[in-house]
Amino acid sequence: MRALIKLLLEYILIFLFFFIFIDFFISNTVLNLKGKSCIKFEETFVELKKNCNGKEKIRPFLPTVSIFTDSNGLRVKNKYKQETKEDKIFVFGSSFIYGAGLNYEQSVIGILEKEHKNYEFNNYSMPWGSPTFHLYRLKEKILEGEIPKKIILVLSMSDIHNETSIWKDYDNFGKPVLINKDIYKQSQIKEKFYKRHFRLTRSIALNLRNKIRSIKNKNIAISENNNKVRTTFQAGYTYTPLKELEKFYTEKSFNSALKKIKKRVDEMIIISSKHNIEFYLVIFPFADTLEYGQGVFNWEKFADKLCPDKKCKFVNSFPDYLNYKNKNNDWYEKLFFVGDEHFTYYGHNILAEKFTNQIF
Repeated sequence: MRALIKLLLEYILIFLFFFIFIDFFISNTVLNLKGKSCIKFEETFVELKKNCNGKEKIRPFLPTVSIFTDSNGLRVKNKYKQETKEDKIFVFGSSFIYGAGLNYEQSVIGILEKEHKNYEFNNYSMPWGSPTFHLYRLKEKILEGEIPKKIILVLSMSDIHNETSIWKDYDNFGKPVLINKDIYKQSQIKEKFYKRHFRLTRSIALNLRNKIRSIKNKNIAISENNNKVRTTFQAGYTYTPLKELEKFYTEKSFNSALKKIKKRVDEMIIISSKHNIEFYLVIFPFADTLEYGQGVFNWEKFADKLCPDKKCKFVNSFPDYLNYKNKNNDWYEKLFFVGDEHFTYYGHNILAEKFTNQIF
C-alpha cells in the first residue's frame, strides 16, 4: 500500500512539474498577448492600429480572439480584400458593435457584410468609443471626400460613462482628448510574475469558475426563476438611483453627459442632412437592464427623443431582446458572455436581424 501511495505521489509530482513547464512555455508564447494587441494607446488618444494582425483579450471573461485591421485602422475579417463599392455604410459604436470577444465574422457587422454583399461596410466602432469620438471620425472622413449612403450610429448605455470619464472635448485640431490617463498607464504596466508566466493555469481556473457559475445560475433559475444577472455601472443607472452609483456618476456629470450626447448626435444628423445621407440611430439593451428594468431612467425614451422625424430613423432593438428573454429561460448565458456584459454570437445575430429588417 505504501509503495502504491509513493508511486502515486511520484506521478503527481512528475505531472505537476511538466504542467508548470508547459504552462510557463505556453504563457510566454501562444498566450502572451503583450505587443500583439491592435489597439494603439497614446497618452491623450486611443485608436486601432492600421494593417494589424493581432490577438486580443480586452476583458477577463472574454475569450482571446484574432484581430485584423485594414489600411484605415478598421476591424475587418481575415484575408480581407479592399473592394470599393458604390454604396458605403459608416457604422459607429462601442465595443459591442466592434465585436469584443468574437471573431469578426460572428459580430453584427461581420454577419451583415456576409448577407449584404452589395454594400461596403466601414465599421468605425472600437472599445471606449462614444459619440464624441464618432463625430470626430465622421468629420474626418467627410473632409476626405468620403460620402456614405447610410450612417448607422449605435448608441450604447456605456456612452454615459465614456462621455464623463473617457473623452473630454476637442483640442485645437478638432481631435478628442482622453480624460482618463489610466487607459494609457494600464497599457504600459508590466504584468506581475504569476500573471505573466502562468496564464494557462489562470485561464483554466477562470473557465472552471464560469462553468460552476453557469451551473449554479441554471439551478437557481429553475428553483427561483432568477438568473442572477450581473449588474453593471455602465447601465445600472436605468434601475439604480445615482446616489448609489456616486463612485461613477454625480447628478451633474450624468446630466452633462446626456447633453453632450445630444449635441454630438445633433451634429452628426446635420452633417448627414447636408450630404443627403440616410441616418439611423440604433440602441440595444444590456443584460441587467433587461432583467431589472428602467424604473429610474428610461434609455429608450431618451434615445427616441434624439431622433427627430424625417432627419433620423430610430431603430430600437429592446423589444427583440425582451421577446427572446421571455421565451427562453437560458437567455442570459445564450445572449451574453457569463461574467461580462458583451453579446455572444446569438446576441449579435438578433441585432443583425434587426438591422436587416429596418435598415436594409
